[in-house]
Amino acid sequence: MFTNKKSLLALSIASVFALSGCFSDDDGNDYAPPGPGPDPEVVAPPEAPVEIGAVVYGNIVDVEDSATLPSTVTFYEAGVASENIVDVDGNVTDTVESEDGSFVFQLKDGADIDEVTAVVTSEGYVSKSFILDLTEFGSDDISLTLGLTSEDNVAVFTSEPVALTGGSSATEIKVPVMGDDGASSEVTIPANTVLQDANGDPVTGSVTVKLTTAKPGSASFAAIIPEGLNEPNATTVLKPAGVTSVEMFNADDVKVKQFSSPINVNMAVETGTTGPLALSSNDEDTGKWAQETEQVTVASDVGSFTTSHLTLFAGSVSAPVCGSPITFNFDGDAIPNPSGLTLSLLSTDGSKSYNVKGNNFTISQGKISRAGISNESTAVVQLTDVEGNVWFESDDEVALCTAGVGQAVAATLVNPIDPVSETLSITAVCSNDDSVSIGASGALVKYKLGNKGSKVAKGDGAGNYALNNMVSGEDYTVTVKYKKSLSSIADATFTVTADGTDDTRSESLVCPTSTGGTGGTGGN
Repeated sequence: MFTNKKSLLALSIASVFALSGCFSDDDGNDYAPPGPGPDPEVVAPPEAPVEIGAVVYGNIVDVEDSATLPSTVTFYEAGVASENIVDVDGNVTDTVESEDGSFVFQLKDGADIDEVTAVVTSEGYVSKSFILDLTEFGSDDISLTLGLTSEDNVAVFTSEPVALTGGSSATEIKVPVMGDDGASSEVTIPANTVLQDANGDPVTGSVTVKLTTAKPGSASFAAIIPEGLNEPNATTVLKPAGVTSVEMFNADDVKVKQFSSPINVNMAVETGTTGPLALSSNDEDTGKWAQETEQVTVASDVGSFTTSHLTLFAGSVSAPVCGSPITFNFDGDAIPNPSGLTLSLLSTDGSKSYNVKGNNFTISQGKISRAGISNESTAVVQLTDVEGNVWFESDDEVALCTAGVGQAVAATLVNPIDPVSETLSITAVCSNDDSVSIGASGALVKYKLGNKGSKVAKGDGAGNYALNNMVSGEDYTVTVKYKKSLSSIADATFTVTADGTDDTRSESLVCPTSTGGTGGTGGN
């Protein structure tokens, strides 16, 4: 039962030598004690986007009630699609499809243009081209209101389809239109005339003829005349006395643009007009005007001419241009900032509008002829805000130019609403660490009341946006497009109430992470 002590001693010594081999350096397997582990992951907010620079923002509206219209806007320079228009992300675009009737654009870096033509279409409305004055772009935003006239307010007639054989009809095609107010137009295509597309190829199938016109001298007549009939710095201007649009297209929407031989067109002209009149045509696709070699003969307030192509036509009288600048001086309530007001000049010769922001505004000599202001022009002067509220309107047409001298026109402005302003603060919060955030700067923020025009809210670089000149107590729809480092945040649409109380909103995004160091502290 007793163990041999000598044997136990030998076993113990052997064990010591065996264990000591585990701590030997001879086998190269050095022991390393546990370290502190990997650096913790740190969440940091993205770099704050810089604010959007100056923009041009416009609204397409019904000229009668200022309701915005879903529309298509295409930009041209000298009849060619513009390559100088960019969206707020810097992408070149010559066409904007607008569901809410608004558009926003900037100019491409290095672009040196003073104007661009905008061709605007909306279903159920008379298409029209507008000359957008960009001379003030860069120093500030430019706000534009472009008004279209409903086809219900002019004389429009669409014929039944007319069958063609080989691109022509064996019988004469005659299509008239007569408005309730005396507006009238008529197109006559002689038998066996070949109807051709823009390339000169015969149009096949059946064609439909659409005529559009308005009573000369009426508000609708002035409203449907495309801008740009007159050139800058001209010594004479053309004043339309009659206008009509002639369109033809087949079942595949192939347009008839020209004919193998001339056709005849009649249109009502302003009472008392004597001919001949200068004939001009406006390409409905590009908005470019051209002077025709044909003239318009006049008899019994009807103008007649022949043409070998189709488009919108105007018969005009010539008059000397106003010989000096026209000034407008405003007092009364302050013009809203930053959208300004729309100064509209409405006359029987046409209409022209400008964005004004200061207490005075001048139409320079070069722009006088562009607007078609003659040496004896008069117009109703109207100032409205983006939502169509009237701040001033003259009782009647006032003299813009008398005996060739540009006049000074005074207007006392009255803000027709109870305005309130407030700040919308937007914060971007990191979803992977909600203690880290940043002010959502650099976004495109628009706000609008009901179906009225949109305004752009300017940011301060820290995610705060000014919502100015809102109608007290009304709900406004706000849309936000986030940019640059915040572009992963989805576009947002929400409502704020104009009560003078500042509003806040937060958005979530996945923020960048890093290891080591202390990381960012976020915007808290």
